[in-house]
Amino acid sequence: WLKLPWPRLRTQALPRPAAPRHSGMMRAFAIPREGGVELLEEREVPLPALRGRDILVRIAAAAMNPVDTQVRDARGKFKPKDAPGEEYPEGKILGYDGAGVVERLGAEASTFQVGDRVYFSGDIHRNGSNADCVAVDERIVARMPSTLSFAEAAAVPLTMLTAWEGLFESMRVDPTDPAQRGKRLLVLPGAGGVGTWVIQLAKRVADLHVIATASRPESAAKARELGADVVVNHRERLLPQLEAAGVAGVDYIYDGYGLATYGDQYAEVIRPFGQIVTIVPDFSHAMPASATVPLTFKRASIHFELIFTRAAEGIEMERQHDILATAARLIDQGELKVSIQEVLGWSVESLQQAHRLQQSGKAVGKIVLARE
Repeated sequence: WLKLPWPRLRTQALPRPAAPRHSGMMRAFAIPREGGVELLEEREVPLPALRGRDILVRIAAAAMNPVDTQVRDARGKFKPKDAPGEEYPEGKILGYDGAGVVERLGAEASTFQVGDRVYFSGDIHRNGSNADCVAVDERIVARMPSTLSFAEAAAVPLTMLTAWEGLFESMRVDPTDPAQRGKRLLVLPGAGGVGTWVIQLAKRVADLHVIATASRPESAAKARELGADVVVNHRERLLPQLEAAGVAGVDYIYDGYGLATYGDQYAEVIRPFGQIVTIVPDFSHAMPASATVPLTFKRASIHFELIFTRAAEGIEMERQHDILATAARLIDQGELKVSIQEVLGWSVESLQQAHRLQQSGKAVGKIVLARE
């Protein structure tokens, strides 16, 4: 069902990114070591070398994600809080969402042509999109939606792929199975970067009954606007709110807060043989023991979602190209909507501001840096 016969759509003329300053070098925002937002700096670095199936993309826009702040200082998330900070003598370039124009092809690349407008989420082990150019494997890239600007397109890949893989691969939601329609999905939080896509995919692609969580009026309104059937407050106990809404348990839970925080409540609301997917790696906490026994008796399945696994392991990388291509068609048909909170200019000061906004936890929609 990933490759439905979609109609041909009229393309939209979009501005090209700025030309390079000179051959062989580029400008980038990088960090010299792990640490605070003040370490982000602008520097001149060599253009990235291309591997066999790489393409060189000249970046027009790059979006922020929690992983940007987590990689900037991984202590407490991907490793212990007291671990020594990583040093990057050549500078590490962050940015795991991007949109731009294909400028050069690797020796084995065949999917794109120079001049194609593309969008992608990159490889966590390589330099990213906070730069003039980025080298990225063509198997995790697709042509961007023709109806979107570069800034809008850059806001899509990472969070949309995370939502898609968690729903349709990890929890095995099958939009072609009539028996699954109307099953109940709980997503926490509903108005976050991933949650906004989970709601839309669950409703408009899979026809599930969606219960989203939100703690502020503006985020609750956003969840309803995107299609949530029920909105509850994750700052209050979930079970009484679900019961009051007539929801007798849920079949799926998409977790964006962590099993350490909500594991015991998930054990209360998940139905037997239910599926839970989490996107929260947290080195410092574990699911409470009080949750494991009821989850075991319900035979609930717990999955971990990370979109970087395919590129890191080199396994079925083309699937991310297919997902992004399908998402582009759905967006161009008006089935899926992009949520952007703010578009900032292309400067190191803007990037520092974006990191602070991302860490505040108050963003409703994506934060994007754009050259347009």
